[in-house]
Amino acid sequence: MDKTRIVSIVALATLVIAQTAASAVEVAYTGPAGWSHVDVGAPVDAKHAFAQWHIAGDISTVTYIADGTTAYADALANIRKNFSDNHIKPSIDKDVSCRGASAHVIEFSAGPDGKKVVINRMLVPAGDGVVTITYARSDGSTFDHDVEKSESTYCGATS
Repeated sequence: MDKTRIVSIVALATLVIAQTAASAVEVAYTGPAGWSHVDVGAPVDAKHAFAQWHIAGDISTVTYIADGTTAYADALANIRKNFSDNHIKPSIDKDVSCRGASAHVIEFSAGPDGKKVVINRMLVPAGDGVVTITYARSDGSTFDHDVEKSESTYCGATS
């Protein structure tokens, strides 16, 4: 499986799982320093936002989705149901603090042996909606410092 196909699978998985994610009044997530922003076009409407970053020559991506139409609790319940229905065991499944609220992080790996991708998804309540920040990277690679810093900066921001 080539890098383009893996990136496409990760992007599709991100969109499918992330039928979840904040109102348009949110403080923007700016993405990791040094990563290339991908032009995804204008938002479909005022209740949704989408942004993505990647590193050239690497399958790693960070995807931000804001969905002002899906409640945080519903988004988390949908992910848990999907995991249960598909027998996915997350390696991380914990509450975290983000923007003064209780958020949630789930991490799991997917793909064939030797080509696995680790998907780390943080769900953050945002008004009546939810924000998801999804970081996908090669299995065996460490959590990128710039991604960690961008998430910490976002979580420390206030509207």
